[in-house]
Amino acid sequence: MSATKVVKLTSTLLVSGLLLSGCSWFFGDDTEPETPDTEEEVPVDETDTDSDEDDPEDEDEAEVDQDMTVWFPQIEDTLLDYEGEGNEFAPFTRYPQFVKDDTLQIVESTGGTDIVIIYEYADDEVREVFKRAETYFREDFDDTGLASEQEDFEIILQQPLEEGHSWESPSGSMAEITGTNLEKDLPIGNVLTIEVTRSYADGSEVVEYYGENIGLVERVFRVDDDEANNISSTLRTISENRPEEFQLTVYSVDDQAMGLDSTLVTMELYTNDPARLAIADILKGQAPTTETAQIIADGVDLNFMYLRQDGVVHADFSVELVDMNAGSGVEAMILQGIVNTIGEYYGVEDVLTTVDNEPYESGHILMEEGETWSVDHSNVN
Repeated sequence: MSATKVVKLTSTLLVSGLLLSGCSWFFGDDTEPETPDTEEEVPVDETDTDSDEDDPEDEDEAEVDQDMTVWFPQIEDTLLDYEGEGNEFAPFTRYPQFVKDDTLQIVESTGGTDIVIIYEYADDEVREVFKRAETYFREDFDDTGLASEQEDFEIILQQPLEEGHSWESPSGSMAEITGTNLEKDLPIGNVLTIEVTRSYADGSEVVEYYGENIGLVERVFRVDDDEANNISSTLRTISENRPEEFQLTVYSVDDQAMGLDSTLVTMELYTNDPARLAIADILKGQAPTTETAQIIADGVDLNFMYLRQDGVVHADFSVELVDMNAGSGVEAMILQGIVNTIGEYYGVEDVLTTVDNEPYESGHILMEEGETWSVDHSNVN
């Protein structure tokens, strides 16, 4: 075959292959160029052509990050505010109260209630393991062991994080990942999300979108096939370096030692801040606006404080509490002020007050084992 025919044939198949193989043309060689090996050149060029379709970098971009903390992060000191449509409880806020190695406790506040939820991070899934409504105080429920109001846990996310993957939770719900790498146009901007559709025995559905490095960004509750009846909640703002705020009424002995004055203060707690320490400072008059509402001496420690399963709050103080050098009437009012302050914070009627985990005992007052004080406003001015 002549060189002319070879050139014509090769250029027809692939011009770039000819240019690579016909290197002798560029060196001014007077001899006839060698016949290019088209069987070797064509596969090389085919590989180049297919590289646009099978580029590993493109595949990596399409893959979903399997790290659960990317889609359900353990954020701290951040208030998430959701706008809502469909009913009065659709808007809500979320705040992370406690973050540990494998758990996240958040409070979800709607117009009707505050719900505390604990999420547990397992190797391949995130579970909702604790839920308690009507909870207007901060408590590390993972430590106190208070029972959850739900019978079985709910699996929120599960690997593999890929479209079509489904699972059944011990609670009875069925969930499926119905979308990945979905761009959601939200008030906070465009967010890359995973879509999870969860169905329940009553026929209702909840579609939740989890945003990269944010967590829950949208929730749509479907009652029926009519979209007009949907109830939706969409993330509106993210406020970082924000505390959670609680309104606390402090009851202290008045100047005449004739009754109890009440002072309303705002208690600010960041993520992982126990309420116990903040309340101790408030009782000592060391918090802002509480200087005139001091109940206990500076040297008194609040050792522990928690809500028991029977609805009684147990507050244990250091032995310095009994060294108040007050008459029996004033001592009783001081203890009543402590009980009223702590009892109202938890929303309970009875408080067990102990000293170094022993019944309260002083020169004037002796409490029996397990004996409690009741919240009482009869002496409040």
